[in-house]
Amino acid sequence: MRIGKRARTTGGRTLGLVLSGGGARGAFQVGVYERLLRDPRFAGGPEVLSGTSAGAINAALIAAGRSPAEVMDFWNRIADDPPVFASPLFFQSLITTVLRLGVHELGMWLTAPARTLLPFLRRAAYHLPPQAGTPLALWFDYMLTSRFDIVSKLLEGIAEPFVADTARLRERLVQEFGGEVVPLNGRRLAINTVDAHTGNVVRYVTTRTRLTKPPDYLVVEAITVDMILASCSIPLLFPTVEINGRWLWDGGLLVNTPLAPVVALGADEIVTVLVTEPPDATSGRFPHFGRAVERTVDSILENAYNVDRKLLLDRNRLAHFESSPYREVTLYDAVRPARDGRFNAGSYLYFEREVLDGMRKAGRRAAAAWLAAGPRVDRLDPPAAGEAA
Repeated sequence: MRIGKRARTTGGRTLGLVLSGGGARGAFQVGVYERLLRDPRFAGGPEVLSGTSAGAINAALIAAGRSPAEVMDFWNRIADDPPVFASPLFFQSLITTVLRLGVHELGMWLTAPARTLLPFLRRAAYHLPPQAGTPLALWFDYMLTSRFDIVSKLLEGIAEPFVADTARLRERLVQEFGGEVVPLNGRRLAINTVDAHTGNVVRYVTTRTRLTKPPDYLVVEAITVDMILASCSIPLLFPTVEINGRWLWDGGLLVNTPLAPVVALGADEIVTVLVTEPPDATSGRFPHFGRAVERTVDSILENAYNVDRKLLLDRNRLAHFESSPYREVTLYDAVRPARDGRFNAGSYLYFEREVLDGMRKAGRRAAAAWLAAGPRVDRLDPPAAGEAA
């Protein structure tokens, strides 16, 4: 089933859908979208979409009229044949640089002990009595505190500024959309990226409104595969993408959950899909390193959403004043996964059919619970129990 060109809620208001970045967790968004279409209030689907990274892919596929099953088929094909491959040049230059620096370091230990041996022995005093991991911990300690210049030289010696190439992913996207241009079927779409050199957010949209003005927006004739690929280019892991002289990478750095574009493109009500579990304020010390990594990444991703969310809700308050330039927009509480341990640190890049299917099912469950709860309208103040749209 393909969704029709005109996509509105039953009340005639323009629905905007915001899809965050999250790698393999994008399958969760597919489940949410699938469940929303079964509800009469959202059966028409979104007319305005904004996405970043994996959310940019999903948003583009939905804008192109793909059904939830077809979107999921795309992610399953990614799982069956991952379209990225490690760069031989990266690892060749890494090995060459390690060997060169190793020879130089050995010479330093033989000729300049005051700069090598003595600092090493001073750091060793902090590692007594020794344990199983002491040798590696001591060497790591020494490198970071006394010889960080070697770390800098190592990084500068790697000739490739990324680990894995995405040329095959680009080919896969071109094949999926039947060309380099995304067919929008009358929908409005925003793809969000970051300029790698300036650090500025770059938002691509095809619709000109009074709010989609430069430098915040770039109005283009068409959304292209390269714009989507740029939004997915995780820094250091994937290469930047060049578009009209700009070198771009993952929009998740600054705008992982891009609310502003759907407002600028005319949405009256907004459904936001996050792929991060709600924080558990009752938990104590992290049980392992993986959990600490997970919460670090999740916190970075959620912060961008909270900034945009508060700005939008503040503007809603100002919309009631006479001559206000703002209009009130209905923002629903975000749809997000329940805390069930499925969304761990590795799940961002764990492309495996069984895992993706589990995330899709989690999305359906989360959307069902979200619908059953109202859905609730988000406000700066905590909503009253049972408050619904």
